[in-house]
Amino acid sequence: MRDEKNVYLRIIFFFLLFFLIKGGNDFYGTPMKSYSYIIFLFIYLYYYLFDVLNFTDEYGRWTPWVRSSGVNIIIATILWSFSKSSLVFFKFTLLWVVTNLIRMVMVKIYRDGGTYRGIFIGKAEEYIVANKGYTERNFGNLEYISKDQVKNFAQLEDILEDKKIDIISVEEEFMKKYEKEFFKLKIKGYKVYCEWQLMQEIERKIYVKKIKVKWFLYTEGFEILNNSFQRNFKKVCDITLTIIIGIFAIPIMVITCIFIRSDGGPIFFRQKRVGLGGEEFEIIKFRSMRIDAEKDGAQWATKDDIRITKVGNFIRKTRIDELPQLWNVLKGEMSFVGPRPERKVFIEQLEKELPFYNVRHSIRPGLTGWAQVMYPYGSNVEDALHKLEYDLYYLKHQNFMFDMMIFFKTIKVVLSRKGR
Repeated sequence: MRDEKNVYLRIIFFFLLFFLIKGGNDFYGTPMKSYSYIIFLFIYLYYYLFDVLNFTDEYGRWTPWVRSSGVNIIIATILWSFSKSSLVFFKFTLLWVVTNLIRMVMVKIYRDGGTYRGIFIGKAEEYIVANKGYTERNFGNLEYISKDQVKNFAQLEDILEDKKIDIISVEEEFMKKYEKEFFKLKIKGYKVYCEWQLMQEIERKIYVKKIKVKWFLYTEGFEILNNSFQRNFKKVCDITLTIIIGIFAIPIMVITCIFIRSDGGPIFFRQKRVGLGGEEFEIIKFRSMRIDAEKDGAQWATKDDIRITKVGNFIRKTRIDELPQLWNVLKGEMSFVGPRPERKVFIEQLEKELPFYNVRHSIRPGLTGWAQVMYPYGSNVEDALHKLEYDLYYLKHQNFMFDMMIFFKTIKVVLSRKGR
């Protein structure tokens, strides 16, 4: 996954920025003090939230320079007001220049070997959708050829060679018609995809309605289901991360309890959810809805739901309401990253309408997950389908770096209050 490359570069950038600040302080005879570490964390968080650490460079070369200059000017001004030293401005200007130069190098590293010249053979309207995703993800250039133009495969091979094409995306029906010819192209080294297979990689979800049981039998991935080391490593990471976050979250949880209590009613909300292997367990969350929220029976949560309290609206958007589920993680009922646990009454309906929905229960449900950060709102069967597509993609590609990427995205959702 190209996203994993971005995560690796962010971690490298993290340490480089740390040593830049530490080295600069040591060089100028002012070894890092406690406030220096706070400054470092603030700068890194600012860079992350404002996409300075987005090495796809989709905002252009100079936008990150402008965005990163803001935090440096603010910190330099604050520190100068205390120290009255012009050296502060010099240090932060130097830091601003060097970090952006490092970023430019990382953009080049990200792009090198990461772009592909592609060609799309099929309908024009399908090409428009594919090209939009191809461009947005910075995959490279995707050119178009009408399927009516492909009559002589020798001529097509000449086009592919002349244009130095790496990827061929073909409408599924057209590929079935010329399977042998496209097979020959594949064994010559071309990456040949059905249109929906390419979109799967671009949009990072699996098109559930396009796949059959044999797809699961023949496709690679899903190591989390049969690799005991990977499962145990994930469990260790879950417990470690839960303990660390739990310790820092104690003050937030105490304040949340006080506010919910002042609003009247119980602090916690308990409900049966379906977990690993289809087994039910009791989930615990901070109560964000009125006590009589389901007096008329089970209901999907909706956008701007009138059942949500004022305190509940805030804690849902910041995902604070999910913090008590850390206990579920420690008990082994949940993982930190995984599919969202749903209620049995909804699952019984969804399993009838959505193919492969029960595959979600092959791993523990998560406090956060790929579907939650990519498609954070769901209130009907159609939304459940989209979330299932992301969940299956996660199951297929799960690894430590993918979990880290989801963790980083969750932090951004929390701090930008885009949760639900």
